[in-house]
Amino acid sequence: MNLTKISIIFFLFNFTSYAQNYLDLEIKQTVLSNQVKSGRLFVVFTKEKPSSVFDGIYYPDTKMNPVFGVDVKHWKMENSLLIKGNELYGFPKKTLKEIESGKWFVQCVFKEKSTTLNNENEIKIFSKAAEITLNQDAKTNLTLVLDEMAPQISLPKDKLHIKYETINSKLLTKFWNKPISIGYQVVLPKSYHTESKRKYPVVLTIGGLGERFDKEIISEEEILKGNLPEMILIRVDSKAVFGDSYLMNSLNNGPYSDVLIQEIFPYLESKYRCIKDSNARFLTGTSTGGWTSLALQIFYPDFFNGVWSTCADPVDFRQLGLINIYEDKTAFINKYGLERPGMRDMNGEIHYTIRTEIWAENLLGLTNSYTSSYGQWGSWNAVFGLKDLKTELPKSLFNPETGEIDSEVVQSWKRYDLRLYLSENWQRIGEKLQGKLNLWMGTMDHYYLNNAMNLFDDFVKMTNNPVSDAKIHFICGEGHDCYKAISFQTILEQMHKRYEKTKKNE
Repeated sequence: MNLTKISIIFFLFNFTSYAQNYLDLEIKQTVLSNQVKSGRLFVVFTKEKPSSVFDGIYYPDTKMNPVFGVDVKHWKMENSLLIKGNELYGFPKKTLKEIESGKWFVQCVFKEKSTTLNNENEIKIFSKAAEITLNQDAKTNLTLVLDEMAPQISLPKDKLHIKYETINSKLLTKFWNKPISIGYQVVLPKSYHTESKRKYPVVLTIGGLGERFDKEIISEEEILKGNLPEMILIRVDSKAVFGDSYLMNSLNNGPYSDVLIQEIFPYLESKYRCIKDSNARFLTGTSTGGWTSLALQIFYPDFFNGVWSTCADPVDFRQLGLINIYEDKTAFINKYGLERPGMRDMNGEIHYTIRTEIWAENLLGLTNSYTSSYGQWGSWNAVFGLKDLKTELPKSLFNPETGEIDSEVVQSWKRYDLRLYLSENWQRIGEKLQGKLNLWMGTMDHYYLNNAMNLFDDFVKMTNNPVSDAKIHFICGEGHDCYKAISFQTILEQMHKRYEKTKKNE
């Protein structure tokens, strides 16, 4: 798409003489006149010609090719943009002077970012990769053109039983003071079009981190040829301004829980033949979705009739992975003075540390901070934490460079500590949750999530008045794939069984 023409000129200077200013960029834009953009510019170095455009770091691998980022603020796009090499922040090489000499492919990506941006319409433009040879004793001049734009997300085509829609949210529009819409997917059961008077229970399915609403819940073929319980399935888009919304009310993202309960469910239940009773609404999800589905059931015990949660994110912040946010002083170093792990493989070998994970997210975020990375820590921080009124960014739980934990921010996180919330409110909501909590967790979760679930399980076993009947299943030796321990069909069957049981008791 020839929507944008941006010229970038690189001046690659001698490593010894110009180490701190090894790469200077002059950016010119000639097509998008009279526009002002803010965001993050990425300079990507690869040994092989890239087959795709840089769009984040899935796992922070210290052996990956280097990527550098720099903030671009209020860029009047008819003017040249000058960026000094010493302004670039990189991973896994923090500065340009650490890049080895030799042949490289270099590509630039500009991603529009803003504290008030509806990310559904974010702009990402990029250049083709150019092959260069870096030599410490020679200067290199390179011109690149950012002349390609990533396609905007659009609604997939509907199928007979699978629908994709958006709803204009009055609540989010009021929060952001600009029009905001949210997308969702609806899956209709096999008999929906043949039994015109029949109504169905509803299941909200929630995916992993950043999973979009257009990811297929189940295929049309499985609906028509399978033997699934007859229920309407929905998936709401998880994307928010600062990452995954977790469908929670947030000081940073906005009132997503209210949108779900007050706008989306009423609209869907009026448009489709849903049973408009609390005993006919169910929740399920894995990982991020495991936490979100459990949180929604706990925070709205009268609205939903049961949750089937797998591999949930930390449900007790005394074990946020391996961090105790209430007692630890730093996120990076444990009580033994060692680097705190962030992920392990199935043999227990450390994949990366918390420091490395945050370093990678710092690269992705504005101001070289994970607070707007859209990653895991950026999402948690935005959902659970405070808003920095000076920067309009989420206030960080801990310093992005030192890991020092901010005790003031910790206090705001407490309201999302699910075990703590239950312990403080059990007498009020315990009875309402009876028969509704079904959880699965691997004992070797890659992100140490089983530690928090152990504490949650300890609490459940100590409850009284009433004694909780929560079913928590620990899968011995399983990692972050514990959802495989129970099939989607089985989950739906158990939901439908509970619906029939509670329906008869009404």
